[in-house]
Amino acid sequence: MAGLFEKDIRLLLRRKQTLVLFLALAVVIGFTQEGTFILGYLPFLGMMLTISTISYDEIDNGYTFLMTLPIDTKTYVKEKYLLCLSGTFISWIFAVVLYFASKFLRETNIVIANEVPIIVSFLPVLLLAMAIMIPIQLKFGAEKSRIVLLIIFGITAILSFLFEKVIGAERINSMIIKLDNLNGTVIGVSATLFVILAAIISYVISCKVMQNKEL
Repeated sequence: MAGLFEKDIRLLLRRKQTLVLFLALAVVIGFTQEGTFILGYLPFLGMMLTISTISYDEIDNGYTFLMTLPIDTKTYVKEKYLLCLSGTFISWIFAVVLYFASKFLRETNIVIANEVPIIVSFLPVLLLAMAIMIPIQLKFGAEKSRIVLLIIFGITAILSFLFEKVIGAERINSMIIKLDNLNGTVIGVSATLFVILAAIISYVISCKVMQNKEL
């Protein structure tokens, strides 16, 4: 697995100019945009960059070559999840640093404890997005996966619209108020368990996808 990590890191380093440009853009956004935008933007960017290594493996029968090495499809899938998780987490840490640096420049009285729930809340969303995108990328490839994701987002938007029309705005607002009144620990634990379950299901699906590929 160490060899796969080295391969992917070298692939990412070949795009130094792109990485430097994205980091510079992240710094500019972090110090010019107020709010939590940077906390979602930079980790999502890191996740997309690491997921993009899958598309490199597809080129010129790359999967076939990789499977001649002393690895199997499960090892390959495991490495991709660990790589994407690492890239997302490192990007998130960098985003948190930029967020607090920007906060300290703009404000004098900052209570870090009040900021922690907001900062941490981005992680489950990012990990859930990763759990959705990796199996889609493995199944459909770089080009088709974009179309599939657009279809998924479109269906989600339509279902959300229909849900609002059927349930009604007032009932949705009352449901949101009830969620706000729930204990923060309960919400945090529930979100964590849901993301872990989604990640496990995603990993199993990805392993099945790789096993069914014609390598």
